Amino acid sequence: MIKAIFFDVDGILVSFKTHTIPDSAMQALHTLRSRGIKLFLSTGRHQKMLGQVRDLFPFDGYVTLSGQYCFAGDRVLRKNPMPPQAVEELVAAAGDDAFSCIFLEGEDIYLNCINDLTRAFMKDLNLPLPPVRPASHALGREIYQAITFLDRDNEHLLLDRAPHLKTTRWHPHFLDVIPPTGGKDKGMDAILEHFGIPVEESMAFGDGENDLSMLVHAGIGVAMGTASDEVKRQADWATASVDEDGIVKALQHFQVLQSRQDSQISIEFSLGSMYNIVTT
Repeated sequence: MIKAIFFDVDGILVSFKTHTIPDSAMQALHTLRSRGIKLFLSTGRHQKMLGQVRDLFPFDGYVTLSGQYCFAGDRVLRKNPMPPQAVEELVAAAGDDAFSCIFLEGEDIYLNCINDLTRAFMKDLNLPLPPVRPASHALGREIYQAITFLDRDNEHLLLDRAPHLKTTRWHPHFLDVIPPTGGKDKGMDAILEHFGIPVEESMAFGDGENDLSMLVHAGIGVAMGTASDEVKRQADWATASVDEDGIVKALQHFQVLQSRQDSQISIEFSLGSMYNIVTT
């Protein structure tokens, strides 16, 4: 029996095309909640970047910064910053603005320089650009994750100089950078331990390489329709895209929701049939 479900956000709960949560997914969340299933967001985003999605539905907990900063309510369940040597390697690689890098602390967000890639990234997520500070500002501080705007042809600018960092990619133009002991699977474990739920009774939805550790670790790992072939291969099942009601179809496939009728609940939504929110 599934007792906990983890959802990535971008392209999973919220469409990149419409910047909305489909009505079917929202109804499914309420149905799952009514049955006592714990629901969590598991994202590479900072908590400050989650925006209206947190206000729209009361999730039971959050795996943020790709598993490095996890909390439920006011209780922080996991804090896993980069070791100082790793931060020094990252700062040295990004020095002299060799590439744009967003630094993510527990409470603060900033980047060393702005370019077309960072502008496009923040525009896609409908978020303002963080303040600009020199990369050296990160030295001696608790950095939980970084987003380095490097495509595959240029990723050597970081990888050749940062042996104490772990990287994952879910977009062709940037890498998520986390501690070597990091990953969404570690964040899942912290959340599940807090709620006393075995990992075998968990389910996870994702689409990127940064979701693989979570999808493989969960009792059931579901890849969305937009996922790469490699992610789909390692997941337990591949569903449709968020725009094609992929979440509901997967829940029905694994009989977490028994039927289409089962996913309909008696809740009136003042926002109409779609939920217009900032993509998160």
